[in-house]
Amino acid sequence: MAEATDNNRADEEIEIVEPGLAGMLVRDAALIFAALSLWAAADAWVQVTSLWFAQVLAVGDALLVGLLLAAIFHEWGHYSGAVAAGASVRRKAPEGVSLLRFDFDYAANDHRQFHWMTYGGHVLHWTILLLLLVALPLDSISRIALVSSIFGFVVFATVIEYNIIKDTWRGTSPGERLQQITPKDFQQASIIGGLSGLFAIAVLA
Repeated sequence: MAEATDNNRADEEIEIVEPGLAGMLVRDAALIFAALSLWAAADAWVQVTSLWFAQVLAVGDALLVGLLLAAIFHEWGHYSGAVAAGASVRRKAPEGVSLLRFDFDYAANDHRQFHWMTYGGHVLHWTILLLLLVALPLDSISRIALVSSIFGFVVFATVIEYNIIKDTWRGTSPGERLQQITPKDFQQASIIGGLSGLFAIAVLA
């Protein structure tokens, strides 16, 4: 029994190693380049062959890659905003398909630091959307689907985070407010974001 207690204490004393920033950035950059390369190959296939199967593949790739790009930039925007505000954060290695890149210490950080963290995510997901709108000629359905997918994510994130920001500006604790989010909130935001993405496709096409 004493041995088990000693082992438990030893485990508690093990310090959690924070992953290096450079390594995490390189990993995500590789993920982004790989995803964009797969989509670009499918888009080029459409241009060369005009096959309906190539068209379906390119659009499907575009939707998934757009969501991936927006989510990664959104999360790094949150992290950048938190660091810029001097907040207490700890980077963490992503688990499985999770895109969460850090833990925010709600007990140690104040409202200002929380707002900087939140706005940082919006700055970067708008940044990648505007960059792609400038860089890509929207002359194919897959390119339109790519930017529309990112726009859908932007709307989704805005719907989720708008009321949180509004309530925390009024003095509500950020940690307590986040605990009030329900699966229904995510479902509604996903529907609104998805419809917004489809609307963008219809307008740009």
